[in-house]
Amino acid sequence: MNKIPVTIRSCLSDYTEYIRDQFTSDLIVGIYLYGSISLNGFDAEKSDIDFIVVLSRDLTQEESNNLKFIHKELSLNSLGKRMDGIYIPMNGVGKSNEELPPYFYCSSGKIKTGYWDINAITWWMVEHYGIKIYGKEIAELNFQTNWKKIIENMEYNINTYWINKAKNRFIFMFNDMVEFCILTLSRIVSTLEAEKIFTKIEGVRKAEEILPQRWHLLLKEGLRLRNNPRTTSFYPARWKRAMECRKLISFTHDLCNRKYFNNV
Repeated sequence: MNKIPVTIRSCLSDYTEYIRDQFTSDLIVGIYLYGSISLNGFDAEKSDIDFIVVLSRDLTQEESNNLKFIHKELSLNSLGKRMDGIYIPMNGVGKSNEELPPYFYCSSGKIKTGYWDINAITWWMVEHYGIKIYGKEIAELNFQTNWKKIIENMEYNINTYWINKAKNRFIFMFNDMVEFCILTLSRIVSTLEAEKIFTKIEGVRKAEEILPQRWHLLLKEGLRLRNNPRTTSFYPARWKRAMECRKLISFTHDLCNRKYFNNV
C-alpha cells in the first residue's frame, strides 16, 4: 500500500470493504490497481483510479445489481466518480477486447456492460507494475504479456486512431484535446524508444530528448495544460496551436513507422 497516495487510501478502503460485504470470498479472486497509481504518477486533481477485479466466474443478476449499488455509494465521494476499471472472469485475464465477450466495467464511477480500454498495455502494466489491494498475488494469475503486442497496440494508435483524429481540425481548438494529443503522442514515442511504460509527464520529458527542438514549444504547452491550465498559452492563437497538433501527428506517424514499426 506504500505506493498508493494517501489521498485515495480511504476511498479504496471503503471500496474493498463494500466488495467483501456484498460478495462471497470465493467470487473475488483479487483487486488490482494499475495506471498512474502504479507508475507513481497519480495526479490528485486529474488522474483516474484504474483498477481490475478478477472474478472466479461471471456475475449473476443479483450480483450485478450489488455491483451497481457499490459504485453508486462510492460516487457520493468525488474520488468514487474517478474509478475506472473492469470486472473480468479468471479465464479473461491477459486477453484483449477482441478475445472477450462483453463484461462489466466502471466508467466515471458508473457500472456499464460492454468493452472498456483493455489491451496489451493494460496487462503489461498489471503484470510489471500492478498493485494488489485484495486477494491473490498478481503472479498467481498465471498470465504473461508480450512486448510485441505493445508495439502492435501503439501502431494502431498512431496509424489509425491519431491519423483519423488529424482529419478533424475543429477538435484541436479545445484545451482538453490539445493536452491529450501532446501527452499521448509523447508517451507513445517515449515508450517505443525506451521499451518502458512512462507516466504522461515522464513521457513528455523523455520526448524532449527524442523529438527535434522544433516540437519543444508544443511539448511545453502540453505540460502547461496538464499542470497549470489557467496560465497563459505559449501560442498567440488557438488555430495556430491546433495546426501544430495536427502537424505533430503527421511527424510522429512518419517517425514511428520509419523507426519502430518498419512499415516504410
